[in-house]
Amino acid sequence: MKRRYTLQEANQALRLVRTIAAEMVERRACRRALARQRDQLEAAVTPEGLRGELAELDARIWEHDEALRCCRKELEDLGMTVLRTNPVTVHIPGRSRTGEVVFCWEEGEGSVCFGHPAGEEEHQRRPLRVRAQGA
Repeated sequence: MKRRYTLQEANQALRLVRTIAAEMVERRACRRALARQRDQLEAAVTPEGLRGELAELDARIWEHDEALRCCRKELEDLGMTVLRTNPVTVHIPGRSRTGEVVFCWEEGEGSVCFGHPAGEEEHQRRPLRVRAQGA
């Protein structure tokens, strides 16, 4: 059975989600820099050591790709979905008073404050309407 989080549980899980997302952001930036470096080296067409340098860059890029896949899998193992990696956007299956929802968190946000009705994940996310305690 697929895990469903309450809003409170989703916000509690956010500490781990943020840690994983921070690694994704860091690796995304490193991978981008390595790919740029590789493109520049390949365009320079300097024969001495070129193959070795390109192979080294390819290996480092592959390492970042693998780490990004592991980050995605960690989130999927929590029952969450990575919608996109730039910016890192995570969908968290949830439940509310009105039924099933999908909470939506994006890198840089301090809490889970957006979502979608279940089945509308491809639509633009909307601010969550949360009742004040005791209301």
